[in-house]
Amino acid sequence: MTGRAPSAVALVVVAAVVAAFSSGHPLVLAAIAAGAVAIAWTAPNRPGRWIFTAALVSGAGVLVLTPLVAAQGDLILLQGPSIPLLDTEITAEELIAGGISALRLVAVTLLISGALGHMDTDRLQAAVARIAPRSALTVALSVRLLPALERDARAMSETARLRGVGVGSGSWMERTRAGAQLVTPLVGSSLERGMDVAEAMAARGYGGGTPTRPRRIALSPSERALVAIGTAAAALTLVMVVTGSPAYEVYPVAGSPLTAGTALVTGAWAALMATATAALKWRR
Repeated sequence: MTGRAPSAVALVVVAAVVAAFSSGHPLVLAAIAAGAVAIAWTAPNRPGRWIFTAALVSGAGVLVLTPLVAAQGDLILLQGPSIPLLDTEITAEELIAGGISALRLVAVTLLISGALGHMDTDRLQAAVARIAPRSALTVALSVRLLPALERDARAMSETARLRGVGVGSGSWMERTRAGAQLVTPLVGSSLERGMDVAEAMAARGYGGGTPTRPRRIALSPSERALVAIGTAAAALTLVMVVTGSPAYEVYPVAGSPLTAGTALVTGAWAALMATATAALKWRR
């Protein structure tokens, strides 16, 4: 079993996400974002490169666009030409605000994708099934049938190429027309497989009585460590929300980000994210 208990992983991730949204301090967000990268990178089902690329590109876009739509700050770095609807006067405070928003976006994106990569999908579906059994069954079947659908599409495209249909060659329009010819047999194949699954479920008595439930799996030592780390992270997040610290004002003049309280909270988040990553990598 490579996946972790959903409750243990979710406790850590939800606390970090709430902290990222409630805090506007760049050092705290940097610590959470660095931990998010580590959690996503070490996941057994590591998110694809496009997830990391999308997070970085989105963060860079926020960083670039913020100075163009905001008109605040006293420390002017660049005075651009006059363009309607755009603020070409770039200030240091606008760049700092854009960096804070970019860190928050990257952190939340990678935390969620990393959590899904660490969770045991079967235990996650079993937990959802206790609340919405039909929806959980639909998701479970979809997840298991999607690879089969991909294999069917690959086999059909190879068969089409053997018969002289250039599915993967030619211009974009030509490839689209050739691929459209495979839609009908692919839909027919998926419907036929769906009917087979429905008949198998009916033959095994699905819907004929009280549904059974999988037994709960006891938490492993690493999962209990995650629960403890998540509890500490939730407590720290609660303190941050209630006290509003560490506070950081960007406008009109950005202050110094490093204070004693900020160093303490940043160090705490860095330690929590590092220990959470270590617990997620702990295989026993």
